[in-house]
Amino acid sequence: MPSLKQINTKIASIKGTRRIMSAMKLIAAGKMQRTQAALKAHRVYVDAYTRVARGVLGSCGPDAHPLLSRPSGNGKTHLVFLTSDRGLCGNYNNVLIKGLDSFLADRGFGGDDVKLTFIGNKGKNFFGARGFELGSYYTGVSEKNCGEIADEISSLVSKEFAAGETGEAVLVHSAFISALSRETVFETLLPLEIEAGEEGGEPAPAVFEPSKRGILDGLIPEYLRMRVEKAILESLTSEHSARMTAMESATNNADELIRDLTLLFNKTRQAIITTELMDIVNGTEALREGGND
Repeated sequence: MPSLKQINTKIASIKGTRRIMSAMKLIAAGKMQRTQAALKAHRVYVDAYTRVARGVLGSCGPDAHPLLSRPSGNGKTHLVFLTSDRGLCGNYNNVLIKGLDSFLADRGFGGDDVKLTFIGNKGKNFFGARGFELGSYYTGVSEKNCGEIADEISSLVSKEFAAGETGEAVLVHSAFISALSRETVFETLLPLEIEAGEEGGEPAPAVFEPSKRGILDGLIPEYLRMRVEKAILESLTSEHSARMTAMESATNNADELIRDLTLLFNKTRQAIITTELMDIVNGTEALREGGND
């Protein structure tokens, strides 16, 4: 049985850890609120822009722009993989990594078939040494700089796709549903496939001014950029919600451990007191019997 000092030391250690986890939970909750607000506003913008893009691109054929049709030949698949920089967020990164691993296995991709761009340390640490071609690598991503990073990534994948270096570009990220729910998404970024309307049918005739190519050169890059930015915001919000949930669970577990150890401390102290009382009683009885003799 551990001593009272050992139990007290362990209780103090767990209480210190609990304070850290509780603080991390509050920090994650604050970050989630900020990124969720940004994501909510960005979703409205993306939905509106997508409706405009659907109307414009639905009136264009695959030859209207290099990003509307898959290049000839078997170009590589460029995967943009979004994970977190740090851990302590439950199974958030493991789910993403397992999902991408299964995706690669299902499509039979080898090292020569895939190019990987990483946002976050965890994905790079896992896939970086597996023989795939490595593209760009980003850390320290937040809602403040995600626009710049999205612009850089969308420009890079567009140039590669237009040059025929890659045959498709896919975003792999976690989509935020709620604080307790998220899902892994494989979103095809290129080639663009947008129908004219919700119900299909023939595309409506359109007049382009000043020119069709001029309009597409302005519309498509912005459409790609905001989709990448939305994926980053989805990923950040999912990460913060996962960390908040994990830290809440860890805090609850620490509370349970503290209760169990406090109960053990009280039982141990009571056992020591009882033993001491028994020793006193036995000593008294021994003295009394010796005096009677």
